[in-house]
Amino acid sequence: MSTVIPFPQRPTSTEAEGISNTRNAPVVSAVYTVAETAEILRLSLGSTYALVRSGEIPALKLGGRWVIPRGRLHRWLDDLPTASVEDVERELAAIERREQRRPRRRNGA
Repeated sequence: MSTVIPFPQRPTSTEAEGISNTRNAPVVSAVYTVAETAEILRLSLGSTYALVRSGEIPALKLGGRWVIPRGRLHRWLDDLPTASVEDVERELAAIERREQRRPRRRNGA
C-alpha cells in the first residue's frame, strides 16, 4: 500500500513578489434581504416584513422571496421627511396622554 502526499503548489513569480493573479474583490449585492434591511433600519424583522408587504419600503418579490433593491432603498431613505421639533413634541405629548389613560395595575393583580 502506498501513501500519496500532495505537495503544495509553488507560487508563480508574481505571487512570490506579493502580486496575486486572483481577484478577491468583495462582492456587492444589488439587493438587500429583508433581514439586512431590518438591520439597516434598526427595526424588528416582523416590522420590516409588514412595511415591505404594505409597500412602504420599496421591494420586489423574486422567486417567492422579498428583495429590496439597494438604490431604491437608499433613495427612499433620502426622500423621507425630517422631523421638526414640533413633530417630536407632538409625538411625546401623544405618548404621555396614552400613558395617563392606561389603567394602573396593582402589584400581584
